[in-house]
Amino acid sequence: MKTIKIRLIVVLWGVLVPLLAANCSDKKAVEKAEVETTTKTESVINVSAPPFKKFVVVTTEEAGLYKRADAKSPTLVRWDEADCESDFCEIKYQWSNQPNISGFELSTDIIAYEGRVFPVLGEEGKFYKVCTLNEWCDIESAYIPKASVGDIECAPVKPDMLEAEDNYFKCRVVKDGKYKDIVIIDEYDELNGEKLQVGVLKDGFVATPMAYYMDSYLDINQKEDIIVNKAEGDFFIRYNKSLAAAAEDGDEPRQLDPKKLNAKQIAKIVDTVTTKKPEYVNYMYHFPAKGLEFFEYKIK
Repeated sequence: MKTIKIRLIVVLWGVLVPLLAANCSDKKAVEKAEVETTTKTESVINVSAPPFKKFVVVTTEEAGLYKRADAKSPTLVRWDEADCESDFCEIKYQWSNQPNISGFELSTDIIAYEGRVFPVLGEEGKFYKVCTLNEWCDIESAYIPKASVGDIECAPVKPDMLEAEDNYFKCRVVKDGKYKDIVIIDEYDELNGEKLQVGVLKDGFVATPMAYYMDSYLDINQKEDIIVNKAEGDFFIRYNKSLAAAAEDGDEPRQLDPKKLNAKQIAKIVDTVTTKKPEYVNYMYHFPAKGLEFFEYKIK
């Protein structure tokens, strides 16, 4: 009788071991797939978070931005191209103790105006060191008096927030697959035309390398749905009417709708722009009191 029991246990064990091994193997396969998916997602646009741990908002009518943590040090000033009659006038920034710029006049515009948000890079005594880099200003930081600013709450950026119909831009957030969390934004305005931007949603903010911006325009006679190319170091995209956003009554379509892009088209766009090395990155944050705000930062 004991022999029969032992044989039965051996038989059952022989059946269970392969099953347990298979389950364990399947579990490891799933975990490996998840890791590979995460790795692929991270490697598509691998941009580190900026050193922004705190944000402040200007609470006075005008606040000075100083070169050092000293109200007697030079201030950041703006110069506008003189006698410019076009809509694309050049702007330059420098410290107030530097020589006048030939062909430019000192602007009366307030740089640190009431309501402007700055990312904080550090603090020294009665001053915060804030990020001042933007499309026109290549001076990366300045000091602002703590008495001129207040704290402002930051909340995570969500996909539905980006894809909202009332945004001034058209947006698509990829929800799954190799390109999960990739953000494609199409912006149009009368002065600068149309720009397509490729970024990534991570840790509650959107990071878009400036190198991943591309000129975009509609070609109603184009047979191909989309053409992505590189010319003189810059990317551009041409698309036909099938990918255009619905226009308002009486207007012609003039903007790409990222939500109409299929997986193959997204791959073509993303794989093209990511061949370029990022240097400057545009970071988008959400502030419940103000909405979406954008800050530039140079990758160190």
